[in-house]
Amino acid sequence: MVKVLEATDIDPLEQLEVPMTPEEEQEAMDEFAPVANSGDLSDGGKVSGVQVTPRSGWGGVPLKQGRPAALRGWMWNGTESMLSLAYNPEGTQHDFAMHYRRKRHCLCCGTGGFFVTRRSPGCPNCIKNNCDQCRASTDKTKVHELASGKTIKGWIIPNFYLSKEQVPFPVNFYGDIPCFLDSCPRRGARSFLTYQAMVMHAASLHKAQWEAELQARAAGRTDEIERLRQRLDAMQAAQVQPALPIRETPSGRTNKAWETRRRNAATKNQA
Repeated sequence: MVKVLEATDIDPLEQLEVPMTPEEEQEAMDEFAPVANSGDLSDGGKVSGVQVTPRSGWGGVPLKQGRPAALRGWMWNGTESMLSLAYNPEGTQHDFAMHYRRKRHCLCCGTGGFFVTRRSPGCPNCIKNNCDQCRASTDKTKVHELASGKTIKGWIIPNFYLSKEQVPFPVNFYGDIPCFLDSCPRRGARSFLTYQAMVMHAASLHKAQWEAELQARAAGRTDEIERLRQRLDAMQAAQVQPALPIRETPSGRTNKAWETRRRNAATKNQA
């Protein structure tokens, strides 16, 4: 049963709100104001007036520093990944991401993420299809040349590596086209190779922001077209007359006064 607070235990003075001065109210608003970038809180810290303290998973004991939750790794093609760590119930030891490091990749059919066991000693897809190229994933004599000049034998390689230099077939996934959102990590050295890839990323992960960006761009193009139309209308309304050509004097120099005197003399002769 839930114990209910009786009315006789309530202090009437505690029910009244204590008025705050404008300075105190502004100080409280500044202390708990939302923060765009809170920084690294893996070892604790203070953000928006709240103290964040790392604690152990067993008993919630405060820790001096946070415990790692993932191990940085790279796939066989150079894709950077975070491999989750599994801890014991006390939260004192982890498995060094062995669940992911035991996964393998097949160079024959491209299947990845499988485990090599006694029941399945090779690629399950090649074994199921009785592949002729790798002889149902039993050929261990095939030599593959790596980009670094080294060679490996067999068709089965690890799916994840702990060093970027160990990646056998690195592929360049980054380019010079950053994400339109300033707070997105896909900027700088992690930009996209093509504009289409950036659009697909923005439409899937930043849907609301991307729609607002498209609306802003459309409004800007509409304003520019309207300004060009107004300038064209003004030029048509002005109907600027072309200037009369300036003739040259017998000496070869341009002289408006000489042309005016010649016209006046011709008019007098006709009179």
